[in-house]
Amino acid sequence: MGHNQPMQSSNPQEHFVQIALDIEHRLTTPISLTSDSNQRRNQWVTIIICTILAVTGQCIARLLENYYFLHKNLSRRRGILTQTLLQVVGFPILLLPFLLHFLIKKQKQLLIFSGETSLKHLAITYSILCIYMFCQAFFSDVRNQIPYRVFTLTYTTQLLFTLIFSKYYNDIKFNRWTFISLILAVLAGAFTLYTFSAGSPIYGKKSYGYGIINVAFGAAIFFSLLLCIIRKVFEELISFCNTSTNRKQPSFVVVLEMIIFLSLVVTIILVAAVLISGEHHDMKKEMETFTKGDIAYVRTMVGQAVAWQIYWVGIVGLVFAVSAVFSNVISVCTWPIVSLLVAFLYNTHDHFDVFRGIALGAAALSVSCYIYIIHKEKSDDDDQSTS
Repeated sequence: MGHNQPMQSSNPQEHFVQIALDIEHRLTTPISLTSDSNQRRNQWVTIIICTILAVTGQCIARLLENYYFLHKNLSRRRGILTQTLLQVVGFPILLLPFLLHFLIKKQKQLLIFSGETSLKHLAITYSILCIYMFCQAFFSDVRNQIPYRVFTLTYTTQLLFTLIFSKYYNDIKFNRWTFISLILAVLAGAFTLYTFSAGSPIYGKKSYGYGIINVAFGAAIFFSLLLCIIRKVFEELISFCNTSTNRKQPSFVVVLEMIIFLSLVVTIILVAAVLISGEHHDMKKEMETFTKGDIAYVRTMVGQAVAWQIYWVGIVGLVFAVSAVFSNVISVCTWPIVSLLVAFLYNTHDHFDVFRGIALGAAALSVSCYIYIIHKEKSDDDDQSTS
Protein backbone atom coordinates (compact mmCIF):
# COMPACT_ATOMS: atom_id res chain seq x y z
CA MET A 1 0.00 0.00 0.00
CA GLY A 2 1.05 3.63 -0.36
CA HIS A 3 2.85 5.14 2.63
CA ASN A 4 4.69 8.29 3.62
CA GLN A 5 8.35 9.32 3.76
CA PRO A 6 9.92 12.74 4.34
CA MET A 7 10.45 14.80 1.23
CA GLN A 8 13.98 15.26 0.03
CA SER A 9 13.35 18.44 -1.94
CA SER A 10 12.26 21.85 -0.72
CA ASN A 11 11.07 23.15 -4.06
CA PRO A 12 7.25 23.53 -3.91
CA GLN A 13 6.96 22.88 -7.61
CA GLU A 14 8.19 19.33 -7.06
CA HIS A 15 5.40 18.37 -4.68
CA PHE A 16 3.17 16.78 -7.30
CA VAL A 17 5.78 14.41 -8.60
CA GLN A 18 7.47 13.59 -5.31
CA ILE A 19 5.28 10.78 -4.00
CA ALA A 20 6.82 8.74 -1.22
CA LEU A 21 5.61 5.24 -0.55
CA ASP A 22 7.41 4.09 2.58
CA ILE A 23 6.66 4.93 6.21
CA GLU A 24 9.31 5.82 8.75
CA HIS A 25 8.78 7.06 12.28
CA ARG A 26 9.89 10.69 12.33
CA LEU A 27 10.65 13.32 14.94
CA THR A 28 7.53 15.42 15.49
CA THR A 29 9.05 18.85 15.04
CA PRO A 30 6.92 21.67 13.57
CA ILE A 31 8.95 21.51 10.35
CA SER A 32 8.45 17.76 9.92
CA LEU A 33 4.74 18.04 10.71
CA THR A 34 4.30 20.77 8.11
CA SER A 35 6.25 18.76 5.55
CA ASP A 36 4.16 15.67 6.25
CA SER A 37 0.94 17.67 5.89
CA ASN A 38 2.02 19.05 2.51
CA GLN A 39 3.15 15.61 1.40
CA ARG A 40 -0.19 14.03 2.29
CA ARG A 41 -2.10 16.75 0.50
CA ASN A 42 -0.02 16.39 -2.65
CA GLN A 43 -0.33 12.61 -2.57
CA TRP A 44 -4.12 12.91 -2.40
CA VAL A 45 -4.02 15.27 -5.38
CA THR A 46 -1.93 12.74 -7.28
CA ILE A 47 -4.34 9.90 -6.44
CA ILE A 48 -7.28 11.97 -7.65
CA ILE A 49 -5.53 12.95 -10.89
CA CYS A 50 -4.45 9.36 -11.60
CA THR A 51 -8.00 8.14 -10.97
CA ILE A 52 -9.38 10.72 -13.41
CA LEU A 53 -6.78 9.71 -16.01
CA ALA A 54 -7.56 6.00 -15.64
CA VAL A 55 -11.33 6.49 -15.90
CA THR A 56 -11.14 9.04 -18.72
CA GLY A 57 -8.61 7.03 -20.72
CA GLN A 58 -10.56 3.79 -20.51
CA CYS A 59 -13.86 5.48 -21.38
CA ILE A 60 -12.45 7.24 -24.46
CA ALA A 61 -10.54 4.16 -25.63
CA ARG A 62 -13.59 1.88 -25.34
CA LEU A 63 -15.91 4.39 -27.00
CA LEU A 64 -13.53 4.80 -29.94
CA GLU A 65 -13.08 1.02 -30.13
CA ASN A 66 -16.85 0.67 -30.34
CA TYR A 67 -16.97 3.37 -33.01
CA TYR A 68 -14.26 1.52 -34.96
CA PHE A 69 -16.13 -1.79 -34.98
CA LEU A 70 -19.44 -0.15 -35.85
CA HIS A 71 -18.08 1.47 -39.00
CA LYS A 72 -15.58 -1.08 -40.33
CA ASN A 73 -16.81 -3.22 -43.20
CA LEU A 74 -14.18 -5.95 -43.09
CA SER A 75 -14.43 -9.11 -41.02
CA ARG A 76 -14.14 -8.60 -37.29
CA ARG A 77 -11.36 -11.22 -37.21
CA ARG A 78 -9.13 -8.80 -39.11
CA GLY A 79 -7.13 -6.25 -37.18
CA ILE A 80 -7.04 -7.99 -33.80
CA LEU A 81 -3.28 -7.50 -33.43
CA THR A 82 -3.59 -3.92 -34.64
CA GLN A 83 -6.17 -3.14 -31.96
CA THR A 84 -3.88 -4.64 -29.34
CA LEU A 85 -0.94 -2.64 -30.71
CA LEU A 86 -2.92 0.56 -30.15
CA GLN A 87 -2.76 -0.07 -26.40
CA VAL A 88 1.01 0.51 -26.34
CA VAL A 89 2.07 2.25 -29.55
CA GLY A 90 1.15 5.73 -28.28
CA PHE A 91 4.01 5.86 -25.77
CA PRO A 92 5.96 8.59 -27.71
CA ILE A 93 3.53 11.19 -26.33
CA LEU A 94 5.05 10.50 -22.90
CA LEU A 95 8.59 11.21 -24.08
CA LEU A 96 8.20 15.01 -23.90
CA PRO A 97 7.35 15.23 -20.17
CA PHE A 98 9.85 12.46 -19.47
CA LEU A 99 12.72 14.25 -21.22
CA LEU A 100 11.73 17.63 -19.77
CA HIS A 101 12.07 16.15 -16.30
CA PHE A 102 15.62 15.02 -17.08
CA LEU A 103 16.54 18.43 -18.47
CA ILE A 104 15.02 20.43 -15.61
CA LYS A 105 16.32 18.17 -12.83
CA LYS A 106 19.61 17.54 -14.64
CA GLN A 107 19.20 13.85 -13.91
CA LYS A 108 21.93 11.75 -15.51
CA GLN A 109 20.59 8.22 -15.25
CA LEU A 110 17.38 6.24 -15.18
CA LEU A 111 15.99 4.92 -11.92
CA ILE A 112 14.20 1.70 -12.77
CA PHE A 113 16.38 0.56 -15.67
CA SER A 114 19.78 1.50 -14.22
CA GLY A 115 20.49 -1.69 -12.29
CA GLU A 116 18.91 -0.47 -9.05
CA THR A 117 15.98 -2.84 -9.34
CA SER A 118 15.93 -6.60 -9.72
CA LEU A 119 16.59 -7.72 -13.28
CA LYS A 120 14.55 -10.80 -12.50
CA HIS A 121 11.43 -8.77 -11.74
CA LEU A 122 11.99 -6.54 -14.77
CA ALA A 123 12.30 -9.61 -17.00
CA ILE A 124 9.12 -11.05 -15.48
CA THR A 125 7.35 -7.73 -16.06
CA TYR A 126 8.32 -7.70 -19.74
CA SER A 127 7.25 -11.32 -20.17
CA ILE A 128 3.93 -10.86 -18.39
CA LEU A 129 3.10 -7.73 -20.40
CA CYS A 130 3.88 -9.48 -23.69
CA ILE A 131 1.76 -12.50 -22.77
CA TYR A 132 -1.05 -10.23 -21.58
CA MET A 133 -1.06 -8.28 -24.84
CA PHE A 134 -1.26 -11.44 -26.94
CA CYS A 135 -4.05 -12.70 -24.65
CA GLN A 136 -5.80 -9.40 -25.34
CA ALA A 137 -5.46 -10.00 -29.08
CA PHE A 138 -7.03 -13.45 -28.92
CA PHE A 139 -9.54 -12.20 -26.37
CA SER A 140 -10.61 -9.40 -28.75
CA ASP A 141 -11.23 -12.04 -31.40
CA VAL A 142 -13.40 -14.32 -29.26
CA ARG A 143 -15.10 -11.83 -26.93
CA ASN A 144 -18.39 -11.89 -28.78
CA GLN A 145 -18.38 -15.67 -29.17
CA ILE A 146 -19.50 -15.95 -25.56
CA PRO A 147 -22.52 -14.31 -23.89
CA TYR A 148 -21.55 -10.96 -22.45
CA ARG A 149 -22.66 -11.96 -18.95
CA VAL A 150 -20.30 -14.96 -19.05
CA PHE A 151 -17.46 -12.71 -20.19
CA THR A 152 -18.14 -10.15 -17.46
CA LEU A 153 -18.30 -12.68 -14.64
CA THR A 154 -15.11 -14.30 -15.90
CA TYR A 155 -13.20 -11.06 -16.32
CA THR A 156 -14.16 -9.68 -12.89
CA THR A 157 -12.12 -12.51 -11.39
CA GLN A 158 -9.09 -10.27 -11.98
CA LEU A 159 -9.98 -8.61 -8.67
CA LEU A 160 -9.58 -11.94 -6.87
CA PHE A 161 -6.32 -12.67 -8.67
CA THR A 162 -4.98 -9.21 -7.80
CA LEU A 163 -5.81 -9.84 -4.16
CA ILE A 164 -3.91 -13.14 -4.18
CA PHE A 165 -0.89 -11.85 -6.09
CA SER A 166 -0.68 -8.71 -3.93
CA LYS A 167 -0.58 -10.85 -0.82
CA TYR A 168 2.20 -13.00 -2.27
CA TYR A 169 4.34 -10.43 -4.11
CA ASN A 170 3.63 -7.22 -2.22
CA ASP A 171 2.90 -8.62 1.25
CA ILE A 172 -0.14 -6.38 1.64
CA LYS A 173 -2.30 -6.65 4.74
CA PHE A 174 -6.06 -6.56 4.21
CA ASN A 175 -8.92 -5.62 6.50
CA ARG A 176 -12.69 -5.89 6.31
CA TRP A 177 -12.97 -2.63 4.35
CA THR A 178 -10.71 -4.07 1.66
CA PHE A 179 -12.97 -7.06 1.19
CA ILE A 180 -16.09 -4.86 1.25
CA SER A 181 -14.56 -2.69 -1.47
CA LEU A 182 -13.68 -5.72 -3.60
CA ILE A 183 -17.13 -7.28 -3.17
CA LEU A 184 -18.76 -4.02 -4.26
CA ALA A 185 -16.38 -3.80 -7.24
CA VAL A 186 -17.34 -7.34 -8.27
CA LEU A 187 -21.01 -6.37 -8.02
CA ALA A 188 -20.34 -3.28 -10.13
CA GLY A 189 -18.76 -5.44 -12.82
CA ALA A 190 -21.32 -8.23 -12.49
CA PHE A 191 -24.35 -5.97 -12.89
CA THR A 192 -23.01 -4.71 -16.20
CA LEU A 193 -23.62 -8.24 -17.51
CA TYR A 194 -27.24 -7.24 -18.13
CA THR A 195 -26.09 -4.54 -20.55
CA PHE A 196 -24.38 -5.00 -23.91
CA SER A 197 -20.64 -5.09 -24.42
CA ALA A 198 -18.96 -1.84 -23.46
CA GLY A 199 -16.02 -2.36 -25.76
CA SER A 200 -17.45 -3.47 -29.08
CA PRO A 201 -20.84 -3.97 -30.75
CA ILE A 202 -22.93 -7.03 -29.98
CA TYR A 203 -23.04 -9.84 -32.52
CA GLY A 204 -25.27 -12.81 -32.85
CA LYS A 205 -25.08 -15.56 -30.26
CA LYS A 206 -22.71 -18.38 -31.09
CA SER A 207 -21.70 -21.60 -29.45
CA TYR A 208 -18.68 -21.36 -27.24
CA GLY A 209 -16.38 -23.75 -25.44
CA TYR A 210 -14.18 -23.77 -22.40
CA GLY A 211 -11.18 -22.76 -24.48
CA ILE A 212 -12.72 -19.36 -25.14
CA ILE A 213 -13.53 -18.87 -21.46
CA ASN A 214 -9.95 -19.82 -20.61
CA VAL A 215 -8.76 -16.95 -22.81
CA ALA A 216 -10.81 -14.53 -20.71
CA PHE A 217 -9.40 -16.07 -17.53
CA GLY A 218 -5.89 -15.78 -18.95
CA ALA A 219 -6.32 -12.09 -19.72
CA ALA A 220 -7.63 -11.48 -16.19
CA ILE A 221 -4.78 -13.42 -14.55
CA PHE A 222 -2.00 -11.77 -16.52
CA PHE A 223 -3.40 -8.26 -16.05
CA SER A 224 -3.55 -8.81 -12.28
CA LEU A 225 -0.06 -10.29 -12.21
CA LEU A 226 1.27 -7.42 -14.32
CA LEU A 227 0.06 -4.79 -11.85
CA CYS A 228 1.49 -6.67 -8.86
CA ILE A 229 4.90 -7.19 -10.50
CA ILE A 230 5.06 -3.50 -11.41
CA ARG A 231 4.30 -2.67 -7.79
CA LYS A 232 7.11 -5.02 -6.72
CA VAL A 233 9.56 -3.15 -8.96
CA PHE A 234 8.49 0.16 -7.42
CA GLU A 235 8.89 -1.27 -3.91
CA GLU A 236 12.43 -2.42 -4.68
CA LEU A 237 13.28 1.05 -5.96
CA ILE A 238 11.86 2.66 -2.81
CA SER A 239 13.85 0.25 -0.64
CA PHE A 240 17.04 1.07 -2.54
CA CYS A 241 16.48 4.81 -2.09
CA ASN A 242 15.84 4.33 1.63
CA THR A 243 19.15 2.53 2.15
CA SER A 244 21.15 4.89 -0.05
CA THR A 245 22.25 8.14 1.57
CA ASN A 246 22.66 9.99 -1.72
CA ARG A 247 19.33 9.01 -3.27
CA LYS A 248 16.12 11.00 -3.11
CA GLN A 249 12.76 9.29 -3.02
CA PRO A 250 11.63 8.44 -6.57
CA SER A 251 9.20 10.88 -8.13
CA PHE A 252 6.21 10.28 -10.38
CA VAL A 253 8.54 10.25 -13.38
CA VAL A 254 9.32 6.58 -12.64
CA VAL A 255 5.75 5.85 -13.77
CA LEU A 256 6.52 7.38 -17.16
CA GLU A 257 9.83 5.50 -17.29
CA MET A 258 8.10 2.20 -16.60
CA ILE A 259 5.41 2.77 -19.24
CA ILE A 260 7.76 4.06 -21.94
CA PHE A 261 10.29 1.24 -21.80
CA LEU A 262 7.72 -1.54 -21.41
CA SER A 263 5.63 -0.11 -24.25
CA LEU A 264 8.70 0.23 -26.47
CA VAL A 265 9.60 -3.45 -26.19
CA VAL A 266 6.02 -4.70 -26.58
CA THR A 267 5.46 -2.34 -29.53
CA ILE A 268 8.45 -3.81 -31.36
CA ILE A 269 7.16 -7.35 -30.75
CA LEU A 270 3.60 -6.53 -31.82
CA VAL A 271 4.74 -4.63 -34.93
CA ALA A 272 6.73 -7.70 -35.94
CA ALA A 273 3.65 -9.86 -35.32
CA VAL A 274 1.49 -7.53 -37.43
CA LEU A 275 3.99 -7.65 -40.30
CA ILE A 276 4.35 -11.43 -40.14
CA SER A 277 0.58 -11.98 -40.02
CA GLY A 278 -0.03 -9.57 -42.90
CA GLU A 279 -2.41 -7.36 -40.94
CA HIS A 280 -0.64 -4.26 -42.22
CA HIS A 281 -2.28 -4.93 -45.60
CA ASP A 282 -5.69 -4.95 -43.93
CA MET A 283 -5.19 -1.45 -42.52
CA LYS A 284 -5.26 0.11 -45.99
CA LYS A 285 -8.38 -1.88 -46.88
CA GLU A 286 -10.04 -0.84 -43.62
CA MET A 287 -9.25 2.81 -44.27
CA GLU A 288 -10.72 2.63 -47.77
CA THR A 289 -13.90 0.83 -46.67
CA PHE A 290 -14.44 2.68 -43.37
CA THR A 291 -17.98 4.03 -43.64
CA LYS A 292 -17.09 7.41 -42.11
CA GLY A 293 -14.13 8.01 -44.41
CA ASP A 294 -10.37 7.62 -44.22
CA ILE A 295 -9.85 10.77 -42.12
CA ALA A 296 -12.28 9.50 -39.49
CA TYR A 297 -10.46 6.16 -39.54
CA VAL A 298 -7.09 7.79 -38.84
CA ARG A 299 -8.57 9.96 -36.09
CA THR A 300 -10.17 6.91 -34.49
CA MET A 301 -6.93 4.93 -34.47
CA VAL A 302 -4.82 7.84 -33.20
CA GLY A 303 -7.45 8.67 -30.59
CA GLN A 304 -7.38 5.11 -29.28
CA ALA A 305 -3.57 5.13 -29.05
CA VAL A 306 -3.57 8.39 -27.07
CA ALA A 307 -6.47 7.32 -24.84
CA TRP A 308 -4.75 4.05 -23.92
CA GLN A 309 -1.64 5.94 -22.85
CA ILE A 310 -3.78 8.19 -20.65
CA TYR A 311 -5.28 5.04 -19.15
CA TRP A 312 -1.88 3.43 -18.52
CA VAL A 313 -0.50 6.57 -16.84
CA GLY A 314 -3.50 6.57 -14.51
CA ILE A 315 -3.42 2.83 -13.76
CA VAL A 316 0.35 2.54 -13.24
CA GLY A 317 0.29 5.83 -11.33
CA LEU A 318 -2.22 4.35 -8.88
CA VAL A 319 -0.04 1.25 -8.53
CA PHE A 320 2.86 3.56 -7.65
CA ALA A 321 0.93 5.86 -5.30
CA VAL A 322 -1.37 3.32 -3.60
CA SER A 323 -1.43 -0.35 -4.62
CA ALA A 324 -2.20 -2.81 -7.41
CA VAL A 325 -5.50 -3.68 -5.71
CA PHE A 326 -6.79 -0.10 -5.73
CA SER A 327 -5.63 0.33 -9.31
CA ASN A 328 -7.62 -2.72 -10.39
CA VAL A 329 -10.66 -1.60 -8.41
CA ILE A 330 -10.65 1.68 -10.35
CA SER A 331 -10.28 -0.20 -13.64
CA VAL A 332 -13.24 -2.51 -12.96
CA CYS A 333 -15.43 0.24 -11.48
CA THR A 334 -15.08 2.16 -14.74
CA TRP A 335 -17.03 -0.52 -16.63
CA PRO A 336 -20.52 0.73 -15.59
CA ILE A 337 -19.56 4.24 -16.71
CA VAL A 338 -18.36 2.96 -20.09
CA SER A 339 -21.50 0.86 -20.50
CA LEU A 340 -23.70 3.87 -19.80
CA LEU A 341 -21.79 6.07 -22.26
CA VAL A 342 -21.95 3.42 -24.99
CA ALA A 343 -25.70 3.12 -24.49
CA PHE A 344 -26.11 6.89 -24.63
CA LEU A 345 -23.97 7.39 -27.76
CA TYR A 346 -24.51 4.23 -29.82
CA ASN A 347 -27.77 2.70 -28.65
CA THR A 348 -30.15 5.51 -27.79
CA HIS A 349 -33.16 3.17 -27.40
CA ASP A 350 -31.35 1.36 -24.56
CA HIS A 351 -32.55 3.33 -21.52
CA PHE A 352 -31.03 3.68 -18.07
CA ASP A 353 -32.35 0.76 -16.03
CA VAL A 354 -32.11 -0.58 -12.50
CA PHE A 355 -29.12 -2.78 -13.33
CA ARG A 356 -27.06 0.16 -14.54
CA GLY A 357 -28.12 2.08 -11.45
CA ILE A 358 -27.00 -0.72 -9.13
CA ALA A 359 -23.72 -1.09 -11.02
CA LEU A 360 -22.94 2.64 -10.78
CA GLY A 361 -23.92 2.73 -7.10
CA ALA A 362 -21.78 -0.31 -6.27
CA ALA A 363 -18.83 1.20 -8.16
CA ALA A 364 -19.11 4.49 -6.25
CA LEU A 365 -19.35 2.68 -2.90
CA SER A 366 -16.41 0.42 -3.76
CA VAL A 367 -14.14 3.36 -4.54
CA SER A 368 -15.38 5.22 -1.45
CA CYS A 369 -14.55 2.25 0.78
CA TYR A 370 -11.01 2.04 -0.54
CA ILE A 371 -10.50 5.78 -0.19
CA TYR A 372 -11.60 5.38 3.43
CA ILE A 373 -8.93 2.67 3.82
CA ILE A 374 -6.24 5.03 2.52
CA HIS A 375 -7.47 7.86 4.77
CA LYS A 376 -7.57 5.59 7.83
CA GLU A 377 -4.05 4.29 7.22
CA LYS A 378 -2.70 7.81 6.89
CA SER A 379 -4.50 8.86 10.08
CA ASP A 380 -3.01 5.90 11.95
CA ASP A 381 0.44 6.83 10.63
CA ASP A 382 -0.03 10.39 11.89
CA ASP A 383 -0.99 9.11 15.35
CA GLN A 384 2.13 6.94 15.47
CA SER A 385 4.40 9.79 14.38
CA THR A 386 3.03 12.16 17.04
CA SER A 387 3.22 9.62 19.85
